[in-house]
Amino acid sequence: MWTQIAVLAIGAVLTAGAAFWALSAYRRAGGGVRSPLPALAVCGAVAVAALGAYLFIGRPELPDAPYAARLEALKDRDPRSYTVDEALAILNEAAREDTNDPLPYFYTGQLLLDQGRAEEAARAFDMALRREPQMAEALLGLGRSIVGVEGRVTPEALAAFQQASALTNDPAPWIYQAMAAMEEGRDARPLWGEAYARMNADDPRREMARRMSAGEGAE
Repeated sequence: MWTQIAVLAIGAVLTAGAAFWALSAYRRAGGGVRSPLPALAVCGAVAVAALGAYLFIGRPELPDAPYAARLEALKDRDPRSYTVDEALAILNEAAREDTNDPLPYFYTGQLLLDQGRAEEAARAFDMALRREPQMAEALLGLGRSIVGVEGRVTPEALAAFQQASALTNDPAPWIYQAMAAMEEGRDARPLWGEAYARMNADDPRREMARRMSAGEGAE
């Protein structure tokens, strides 16, 4: 973060200095005798140089060093030691290396959703589904992300959960469908029953799902 700010600040100062020099030169020339275009060209060159410095320094989420070198250094580390930003950088590079692979986008979505960045997560899951439309985990992630953004099971989220429920034995899509039915005043008991049937014996949600499927309520 501080690297990015420093580069932009330096670029702004240099560009401002070049602009001041151009204005001074133009005024000394009487405001019309000498063309300001060469000086303005210098301003542009300074701005380009500042941008080049930023691209050389690389991404602000990683330690200062050229971006490619830092990525290579990360690859030599245990992935369990990565920060979230480092993991996202590795996944971004993987997506660039194989543009048809849905997994980097899926794992990016999972990380972002875990960080509470639901809107960004939804975009990542959508990118995964563009590459693998029948990826149940990505459909479930997309639905959860939409719920995180909207605060409810919207029709778009419900459609994602319905598709996921046909592709996986995970009870989660059925739980969300049951929640949507309850929000709409429909009978949710069959949906809770589907969720219950798919839960392991040690699933902490199992008793709640049993009660809901029996019409006993959550208490």
